[in-house]
Amino acid sequence: HAALFGQGCHSPGMIKATYGTGSSIMMNIGGKFVASKNGLATSLAWGIGGKADYVLEGNINYTGAVITWLQEEIGLIDSPKEIQAAVAAANPDDTTILVPAFSGLGAPYWNESAKALICGMTRSTGRNELIKAAEECIAFQINDVIQAMKADSGLAIEQIRVDGGPTKDSYLMQFQSDISKVAITARREDELSAMGAAYLAGISLGSYNMEELFSSTERTCYSPAMATETRHNKLKNWREAVALIQNPGS
Repeated sequence: HAALFGQGCHSPGMIKATYGTGSSIMMNIGGKFVASKNGLATSLAWGIGGKADYVLEGNINYTGAVITWLQEEIGLIDSPKEIQAAVAAANPDDTTILVPAFSGLGAPYWNESAKALICGMTRSTGRNELIKAAEECIAFQINDVIQAMKADSGLAIEQIRVDGGPTKDSYLMQFQSDISKVAITARREDELSAMGAAYLAGISLGSYNMEELFSSTERTCYSPAMATETRHNKLKNWREAVALIQNPGS
């Protein structure tokens, strides 16, 4: 909630996504409580000046932790710094999908018995393609939550404001923009939760002016550039893979 405030998501329809070990995605839905019908939670964002704002929220178990798994459990990388080069060298036509349900699936599926899955491999699938699939599954999972928010709220989504260490990864951020078909804006600061709490405290004490505080924020921006057919096929492959672990007997 503090990161949402620190990102300046103060109006309905504004979304922040925090990329960490897991991910927290929140959408400001304004002053009216909306119960989710698509696997999300609704909670209080904050109360300022006697006015409350609510959020739709989805939490994902494995996002940045997938990269840790690549390094520590299966040894495909020695450092996350290797990922950009591996992804660049991967076959762009490879269809490998990783669904990282290592501890079940979080929002919007909430299936604690789901098991992780790698599918769509071909004879030419190798190290680089597996690393790329691990990278892309982060964005696919966040997109699932974004689409659930869109369905629940009925609000237009103009951009997603992102924070956390993985937002320094330009390939991941561009892929997130492409697959969600929305602009991604990344703040240069990492600790948005601490900043949001400090901002709100300062505003409440009268030490900060809210408009001035958020008027000069520097962001790195990414815009959708993927061809429609490519995006459609990638999402189709992802959804089919998720369906396999949701319905293992089918």
